[in-house]
Amino acid sequence: MKKLLLIFALIAICVSAKAEPPAYTITFSELPYTEGTLYVSATCGDKELLKVAIEVEEDSIIIPVDFSKSVGKEVSIRAFQDLDEDKQLKFDSYGRPAEPFLQTKLIPKNETTDYNFKLTLLQ
Repeated sequence: MKKLLLIFALIAICVSAKAEPPAYTITFSELPYTEGTLYVSATCGDKELLKVAIEVEEDSIIIPVDFSKSVGKEVSIRAFQDLDEDKQLKFDSYGRPAEPFLQTKLIPKNETTDYNFKLTLLQ
């Protein structure tokens, strides 16, 4: 019985000692189209924090990301909405993106947990 109590005590200590990282999210709102695939990447220096491809079915998408080790550091966010499903951002004859895109930087803060972005669509 003492061994069982000791095991439960050790489990409780281990669980309580493990701190959960803050829950951060990236929100893409007012997407220009409700079709295609949204490709998103986030990097901090040479460390990849996020790389996802999400089917677009609504005009906004919320993506969880762990910025806990990047607080106070510059994070690069890149995204594009692939409308023709070729997994590549298309460019027009002048070299401008022909699909909705985003390329920006942010510095995560402990007190800010949601970062909201809108894709740019050049016409």
